[in-house]
Amino acid sequence: MTRRRWASLLYAALAALYLLHNDLWLWNDSRLWLGLPAGLVYHIGFCVAVSAVLGLMVAYIFPPGVPPGAARETRPIPPPPRGQGEHG
Repeated sequence: MTRRRWASLLYAALAALYLLHNDLWLWNDSRLWLGLPAGLVYHIGFCVAVSAVLGLMVAYIFPPGVPPGAARETRPIPPPPRGQGEHG
């Protein structure tokens, strides 16, 4: 998959997770899941899902070591003029 396709997919997943963040359907649910309240179990799963999506964003959209715009910029940075060091 291309980088643009990954970006579209992951941004769509992030938007879906944003909409699913407020679990209005579990506010009055008093059942226990795995010994914990239903809302807490939902948010534990939600945090795992968000962590996975953001981790994929870092890996595929913003790869480490590549500054933003580096793929577009191909010119090298020119050295400073001779005789003008760091201390003037």
